[in-house]
Amino acid sequence: MTSIEPALIWMPTLLLVTARVAGVMLAAPVLGHSVVPVKVRVLVAVGIGLAAVGRLADPVRLPPHWPDLAVGLGCELLLGFAIGYAARLIFAGVELGAFHVAQQMGLSLAQVANPLAADAPSSVRGLLRLLAVVVFLAVGGHRALIGGLMQTFRTVPPLGFVPAAGMTNTIAAMLGASFVLALKVAAPVLIALLLATVALGLLHRTMPQCNLLSVGLPTRAMLGLLVLAATLGVLAPLIDAAAGQIGLGVRALTQGAR
Repeated sequence: MTSIEPALIWMPTLLLVTARVAGVMLAAPVLGHSVVPVKVRVLVAVGIGLAAVGRLADPVRLPPHWPDLAVGLGCELLLGFAIGYAARLIFAGVELGAFHVAQQMGLSLAQVANPLAADAPSSVRGLLRLLAVVVFLAVGGHRALIGGLMQTFRTVPPLGFVPAAGMTNTIAAMLGASFVLALKVAAPVLIALLLATVALGLLHRTMPQCNLLSVGLPTRAMLGLLVLAATLGVLAPLIDAAAGQIGLGVRALTQGAR
């Protein structure tokens, strides 16, 4: 056996493993962001793939037909994408809560006046998104994501992904954790603004000459910013807890899909 034959034997396994890692790199938070150059993501995917192949005992036995291999390659990519997107659900929950906060504070009126700016992020969404990134990196979310990905090669070997019956419930539970996080992020500001709306309504009943549009809008914005500043320290444990719940969902998803 020549020196190049072992590399040729392990090359299909490396391709399958790298496909799963590439799926994670496409959808994972921070690592899969558009600001990260594509070349860097490709090099990281290949490096993680080489590390994962080194942990496998034997090369993967390939199916006899090329269509089956293509389907297996697509399943590996989809499995990695599902793992990365599950981690992104944390940021989706934070951004959903920030969207409702900005809307109730009146900071999204520019999007109402200009529908072309509907995708422009508000200052609140940008602030909470950066906070989520800081918390994600501070608690080692990127290391946990890569560690969980490496663990999947033990529970679900390459070409061993078979959808299980309970996957739908697991995915629904992870989506529910994301919505609960959004509700917890937005709840303090929304409750404060609801009380402010009731107070402004009572003020208008007692003083009809008071212009609610000129008084209420800056009052709601100022109150929302004050409550948001007072509750920023509480958001880190919430994001950490949501990350733990979604991590359990990913572990159940990979362990059940065998």
